[in-house]
Amino acid sequence: MELGDKLKKLRKENNYSQQNIAEMLYVTAQAVSKWENNKSVPDITNLVQISDIYNVSLDYLIKSDKQLQNKLSIKKIRLRIMNLITIPFILVVILFISMLVKAEFFSYQHSLGGWLIVGSIFLFIIFTFLSLYCYIVVKERYFVFLWSAIFTLSFIVFIGLFYDYIMQLLFR
Repeated sequence: MELGDKLKKLRKENNYSQQNIAEMLYVTAQAVSKWENNKSVPDITNLVQISDIYNVSLDYLIKSDKQLQNKLSIKKIRLRIMNLITIPFILVVILFISMLVKAEFFSYQHSLGGWLIVGSIFLFIIFTFLSLYCYIVVKERYFVFLWSAIFTLSFIVFIGLFYDYIMQLLFR
């Protein structure tokens, strides 16, 4: 028996309407209807509350429904977390580019060192987020990107500290 069928059966056995359940769970009646018609599934928090309302175990609700178990799997949670990380990544890149535009970086002729620092900062941002992605979603090879980010950050610090000296050496 699928989860939706169990939810509908339990609701009717306990003489609740979809609206009653929706109010108890702080969701809409349409959400409850979708759950009961197997068009969507409640998240884990709602499943725990449902098990409490009907006084049944989570095992009873999800154990026989393999499709639901896949939806609640760790991989899905990791992908949701990654989606939450993607938005800050995009915002950081936009912020970085907008700071360069505001500082009129692209309006002037810059030396090689200026472009190296800007490119290195951009690489650092990319390596940092790739490291997070690999750590959260893939669970392997994140050290490659982590060390790349650390190396890039070291390069930025090195160029920043010795910028004048390096420019003197390059352009004698």
